Formats: sequence, C-alpha cells, structure tokens
Amino acid sequence: MKFINEIRHRLVDRTIDGTTNQVSQPYTVRTPKPPMDKDRAALIGVSVLVLVLTLVAIVWSTHSIGTLLGGGVGYMAGVVFDVAWLAVLVLEWLARFDETKREFPRKVGWVLALVAAAAIFLEGMMAGGWQMAAVGAAVSIVAKVLWWAVFRHIDKDLSPADSQWVAAEMSKANAKLAIAGVRRQAAKAEVAARLELLAAERDLNELAGLDHFRGSADAITAEQVREHEDASERPEPALNRANTVREHPEPEANISHLARVELTAGASRQEAVEAILAQLPAAKVASVEATVRRERNKLDRAAYR
Repeated sequence: MKFINEIRHRLVDRTIDGTTNQVSQPYTVRTPKPPMDKDRAALIGVSVLVLVLTLVAIVWSTHSIGTLLGGGVGYMAGVVFDVAWLAVLVLEWLARFDETKREFPRKVGWVLALVAAAAIFLEGMMAGGWQMAAVGAAVSIVAKVLWWAVFRHIDKDLSPADSQWVAAEMSKANAKLAIAGVRRQAAKAEVAARLELLAAERDLNELAGLDHFRGSADAITAEQVREHEDASERPEPALNRANTVREHPEPEANISHLARVELTAGASRQEAVEAILAQLPAAKVASVEATVRRERNKLDRAAYR
C-alpha cells in the first residue's frame, strides 16, 4: 500500500507578553493513497471517445444537410438536426432516477436521430448513390447508439418500492417549490395592491385639499377685506409735540406665526384659535379662525408634496 503526506492545520495556543491567542499550525499526516478507480477511468475514457465521435457526426451531418439545403445559411440549419437529439440526451440524463420521465426524452432522441439520418440519406442519394447515402446516414445513428450504450451502463435501475420512495421525495420537493413560487407571486400582488391603494388615497387627499382650499380662500379673502377696512378706520396716533417724529405703537404679534407654531406643535384648529386668543385678547375671533384655516391648508399641501 502506498502512502502520501497530507498537510493539515490545527489551532494551538501562542503566548506573547502574557497574552495568549490561538494560531494555525500546519502538521503532516501520512495517509494511505487510495487505489485508482479503473472503472471510473474507463467510463471517462469511453465518454470522451463517444463525445469526439459525436462531434465528427455533427460536422458530417452539418455538411451533408447544409449542402442539401443549398449551402450558406443551410449549414447553420444543418446543425439543428444533430444538436437537437444531443440536447435531449441531457434531459434523459437529468431524469435518470425517474423511469417515467426518462422514457419520453429517450424516444424523442431516437426520433430526432432518425430524422437527421433520413436527411443525410437523401443528400447522399442525390450526390452519389445509395451506398454513399447509407454510410453517411449511419454516422448519426452510430453516435446515437454509442450514447444509448453509455447511458445503459450508467443507469441504475430501481426496484418498484424504491422508485415509489424516490417519487414521493420528489413530490415533496416539488410541492415546496410550488408553494414558494405561489407565495412569491402572492407577495408581489399584495405589494402592487397596497401601492395602488396608497396612490389612490394620496390622489383623493390632494383633491380634498384643493376643494377645501378653494372653499376657504373666499372666507380668507373676506376676512382680509374686513381687516383692511377696520385698519383704515383706526385713527392715526397723535403727535406728542410739535416738530417731533411720530411714535409708532409697538407691532402686534404676528397671528400667522402664532398659528404655524401651534399647528406644528400638533394642536387642532380650535385649540390653536384658543391659544392665539389667550395671547392676543384684542384680536378678532373671525380673523384668528381664518388665519388658522389658511395656515392649516398650507401645512397640509406641503405634507402631500
């Protein structure tokens, strides 16, 4: 028995200046060398050989069918004939544990291989006679038979009980995949529905804000007119003495500013009106209410932008 030296790593303690940490330390282990798997090597060799012969068959069939179709683009179409049954071979391999599912690609592969052989036979008859046609058509058939023999060797037949067990496990896995797909679609639909509802609510709120603003705009304008008329009727303050500059009264607090402060703090309209009247007892109730409505509408419009 042969041995090989295998390098492995383990964690060991290493202390420097009183601090201990674990570090990786390599070490060598002699392990027996497994013998070469001759069966696996033989199978790989046969598979490579069959693959090379298949490539030769593809080149031959492409040339023959392309010539039959007039050359040029016909060569590209000729590739389809052999590549088609090669693709079905992959499906047959994927279904190697399910006899029912494997049987269909196997039959389709034979049909496609026979179609390619028939096309090559027809081109050979037109080019040089039945001998050339028969040999040319046999190329694709031989490649297909070789792949069939390889699969027959690789296939591991299952007993009826084991086949049912495998089918049950596959059914469970497929059910989980189906449930995951359905839940993903349902989640996407739920997200789309919620976005539509949010968009509809936003549009409705914008329309409601515009209607309320139009209705309150007239009232605000009327209040502003009354304020202007009241202000024009107020008498000018008298001069204290001759040849002196008129002394202006101290400006009143800005009602709009107070309204914005109260509404931003979370007060309702009525609470904001009461708070402003408490600070400015001389202010008119109607004017304060109109100002509060106007500032509330401004804040609402800014929130929806």
